[in-house]
Amino acid sequence: MKRAAIYGRVSTEKQAAGDLSIPDQIRQCEAYATLHGYEVAETFIDPGVSARTDNRPEFQRMISRAVGPDHPFDAILVHSQSRFSRDTKDLLTYLDLLAKRNVQLISITQDIGEGETADVLRTVMGALDEYQSKETAKHVARSMIENAKQGFWNGAAAPFGFCTYAAETRGARVKKKIEIDPEEAETVRLIFKLYVRGDGTSGPMGVKRITTYLNAQGYLNRQNKPFRVQFIDKILRNTAYIGEHYFNRTDSRRKTPRPREEWVLFPMPRVVEDVLFYEAQEKLDRQHPMKTAPRLVSSDVLLTALAVCEDCGAPMRKLSGKSGQYHYYRCSKKADAGQTVCKGVSIPMQELDDIVIDALEGSVLEPKRLRKMTEMLLARAQESGRSAKEQRKKLDGEKRKAEAQVTNLYTMVGSGELTMDGTLSAHIREQQEKVERLKRQIALLDRERNAPVDSLSDKAVEKFGTAVSQALRNPDNRQFAKAYVRTLVSKIEVGEKQIRISGPKDAIAHQAVSFAANGELVPAFAQEWRTQEDSNL
Repeated sequence: MKRAAIYGRVSTEKQAAGDLSIPDQIRQCEAYATLHGYEVAETFIDPGVSARTDNRPEFQRMISRAVGPDHPFDAILVHSQSRFSRDTKDLLTYLDLLAKRNVQLISITQDIGEGETADVLRTVMGALDEYQSKETAKHVARSMIENAKQGFWNGAAAPFGFCTYAAETRGARVKKKIEIDPEEAETVRLIFKLYVRGDGTSGPMGVKRITTYLNAQGYLNRQNKPFRVQFIDKILRNTAYIGEHYFNRTDSRRKTPRPREEWVLFPMPRVVEDVLFYEAQEKLDRQHPMKTAPRLVSSDVLLTALAVCEDCGAPMRKLSGKSGQYHYYRCSKKADAGQTVCKGVSIPMQELDDIVIDALEGSVLEPKRLRKMTEMLLARAQESGRSAKEQRKKLDGEKRKAEAQVTNLYTMVGSGELTMDGTLSAHIREQQEKVERLKRQIALLDRERNAPVDSLSDKAVEKFGTAVSQALRNPDNRQFAKAYVRTLVSKIEVGEKQIRISGPKDAIAHQAVSFAANGELVPAFAQEWRTQEDSNL
């Protein structure tokens, strides 16, 4: 008796979950095998996988068995040729491979016989299957885009912090909309707060530390499992939390990102404010491995990336002596290439740390000096209040104009007035990036405008100076001290005869204002807040 394998497949997980199509395919193939004298040797099933790709586990296992030396079966039975493949090139490649092993592909509902005519018909059917698959994909994509434009959620699980609800029923289809999940949304807000401000005692946390903190406090994700670092990072980057979710971002077949101009905006309820979100983006950007080496971000060395050699400008690097008993800052160029390249100095780590903290306490955090800097900020804020308002109006106008231009271009492409080519695609992407840039500028400007610069009392200024001094000298939280030093200091030049410490006055004044308003120390991350970086400490 001839032996046959049966192959069944459906394209989506939803179809597979329905458990109707695949059992019917298998049942009809088994009936065909019985009627035509085949013994069913093995059955292969790929549930929820498209035939537009050959990247299907059971399909590949079946082909490997079919071309094996033991010749386990003489034919492969499928309900229709489209179950086997919807890609003409793949179809012809695998048909040729099977033919060389004397294995026949039989579509039980499409009896086209054998020979050259059958080969031609099989190729034509494959091309029609591929065309139909592409047209179906286009129709589904159009339907999903229109569904999103009407304010309805498309199938996938809502981002953490949101949930869906049944808004209306159209025939047999339930149309869903999105709303905030109160409990999850509070966790999202906490994640942003911990990343930007900390918990009130620790200072700003990193992604890994937030993950540890949440898991230690008993927080769980939607699957009632502990949080993971990758999940926290994804939350911090997700624009859905400021009301902007995007559909159609990924090509589902190729698993590759689509061009930015093909994304479809879906408005969401806001979970966090723009200022907090963009503060987080600034920190994420600044700590990106392409901009700052991970060892510098995670290092507990107080003056990492701030101290430089006065002679050559190279960073000062931590070196240890006597089996780790002593630690020094030393010119990295001298350490790597020797004294002939740079004669830069070495200095005990604790000594330089103390010099910098003493200088900050004596020249910056001293109440009279600090008060003078905050008064300068107050005077300038009062003078620039009107210009800031005008600037906000101007930025709003530019943002609306850029958004309208993107919308108009998409409308013209949809109506056929324009054709999406490389030039138009690049122009749309440029306008979208401009919108994002303007949103950040508006958020940062609002932060400065809303700062209560007229509420600083002498007592508040003194209390701020004391709090910063204690934070800088706290040996149990070097990361917080390091973050605050980076807020107050921009550069430390270390030479044989002098150490020059410089930084922006406005950063210190803004920190005092923030402390007076919130009662907690929060190192700043956004360079845009430092509006007068030409003044030394």
